[in-house]
Amino acid sequence: MFTRSKIYICLSFLAILLYVCGCATPPEFKPVTVMKPQPKKIEPHPYINSQLDSYFVREWKYIVIHHSATASGCAAEFDKFHREKRGWENGLGYHFVIGNGNGSRDGEIEIGNRWKNQLDGAHAGVQEYNHYGIGICLVGNFNNSNPTSSQMAALTALVSYLQERCHIPAENVIMHRHFRDTECPGRNFPYYKLLAKTARW
Repeated sequence: MFTRSKIYICLSFLAILLYVCGCATPPEFKPVTVMKPQPKKIEPHPYINSQLDSYFVREWKYIVIHHSATASGCAAEFDKFHREKRGWENGLGYHFVIGNGNGSRDGEIEIGNRWKNQLDGAHAGVQEYNHYGIGICLVGNFNNSNPTSSQMAALTALVSYLQERCHIPAENVIMHRHFRDTECPGRNFPYYKLLAKTARW
């Protein structure tokens, strides 16, 4: 017959046995780790890194995106047209032109005279955006086609660089049609994809 002391001994032995076997080990709680979003990594563009840092920059507030509305072209062709047909003394109305492979290399960033000399643009049709807006023109008609992947990679790198150097916030990276009655830079231009890949200021 079991006495009370024998029952205590048996229960104690059982508890020790369960503990040794791991059955009575309390679960190990690990703190919840909150994953911090990694900052977007913008791939460096060799032409930007080697060229643009050498230019002095004045105060700029906007980056304005355009398309040429032509199948081909380059900075030199647009410069000639703007001088001869538009009568613009400083030529090319944009600060930068990004080629599509028809006139200049696909994704090539051409630096215009207005950026080199930090002059007002002649791309916007509104004084505020000509004076404070950096005009970037991608060669192509994006009502009929899409920018090439090389053009978008170059544009992403260029916009990110200009945002950082000129302290331009994301909301001031705009399309021409945001302030003018125009479809520029075309219905197929991936504006929100550009914003998703560029810097946040």
